[in-house]
Amino acid sequence: MTSRSLYLRSVLALVLVTVIWGSGFIATEYAIASQMDASLIMALRFLLGAVCVGAFCYKQIAKCDKACIFHGCMAGVILFGAFYTQTLGQSATTVSNAAFITASNVVMIPLIEWALYRRRPGAKVLAMCLVAMGGILLLTVDFTSGLAFGAGDLLVLLCAFLFAMQIVYVGRTCNDHDPLMITFWQLLAAGAAGTVVFLLIRPEVTAAHIQHGILPVAYLAVFSTCVCYALQTWAQKNVPPAPAGVILSMEGLFGTLFSLLLGLEAFRWSIAAGGALIMIAVVVMNVSDAKKES
Repeated sequence: MTSRSLYLRSVLALVLVTVIWGSGFIATEYAIASQMDASLIMALRFLLGAVCVGAFCYKQIAKCDKACIFHGCMAGVILFGAFYTQTLGQSATTVSNAAFITASNVVMIPLIEWALYRRRPGAKVLAMCLVAMGGILLLTVDFTSGLAFGAGDLLVLLCAFLFAMQIVYVGRTCNDHDPLMITFWQLLAAGAAGTVVFLLIRPEVTAAHIQHGILPVAYLAVFSTCVCYALQTWAQKNVPPAPAGVILSMEGLFGTLFSLLLGLEAFRWSIAAGGALIMIAVVVMNVSDAKKES
């Protein structure tokens, strides 16, 4: 397989991740509707995801070196922090604000790389990050009601920063390790963190909560977690963090499309315009990079 072919396959893998994550919005809605606590949803999601990954590579797990375990667990802790702060923040702000602020991680990624690794982003990277952000803004904000910042917005901003850190961290540490091993330890650590929070909070859990919430949580565990994070970890061996972040920003686009198809959201012309801007950013960011790999 040529370098260019491998790069394009990795880009397509990241696009597939965003499609599945987009459908995950619907599964998450059903999980929340079951009244399961957020910490329990995350604990089950990540622990079941770790079990699914482990079922395919249990022989290699015992052979993991300390560096692989450390990097995987660190990525998992960051991942849990991102999801948990997002959940807390959304309870104190609007959905549009939460979606827009979370998506700002696409701009944070090249800046974090610049701060931590002295890798100054090029003009094209910064420009396409801003274009993608413009598309996300059009997708998520209903301009008839405006954009009002509330108390939970700082938590969602922290969530965006942690998602950006997770993408950068995985991109910088997975090259020397088996992607499946990194994924396993990442999910296991995130699930363990969710379990600790659940035990500290001790929310009420009934049989009805589990009965109504287990199927959407299982979908999140197998597809949105096991499949997606395995694909993301593998693909980021071949796609740098900044363009990977722009591709992953398409999650909002596919989430919106699924909402439209299921009648959960009314069509707006801003949705079409936002989706077009995101697609332009993804194509421009990656086509020239694919040529460089050839």
